[in-house]
Amino acid sequence: MSVQINKNVGKAEFMALYEQYQNESLCSKKCQVFSNQIQDQSLKSIIQDIGSQCQNRADRLSQDLREAGGGHLLS
Repeated sequence: MSVQINKNVGKAEFMALYEQYQNESLCSKKCQVFSNQIQDQSLKSIIQDIGSQCQNRADRLSQDLREAGGGHLLS
């Protein structure tokens, strides 16, 4: 499910989306670090899949935030 937003997003909604973007980005980074430390290949694969899902959500939120005029907040 993709969130459809436009330039009329309120400040509270925008900040909630931005916070979620930060959380998803952090999740992706942590999964990457953890997967590099895991020896068990099946567990490593699961953590990598979770990290990819987090990164995909972060990418979608990033695009939505840019469309709402918040591109300057993204790293």
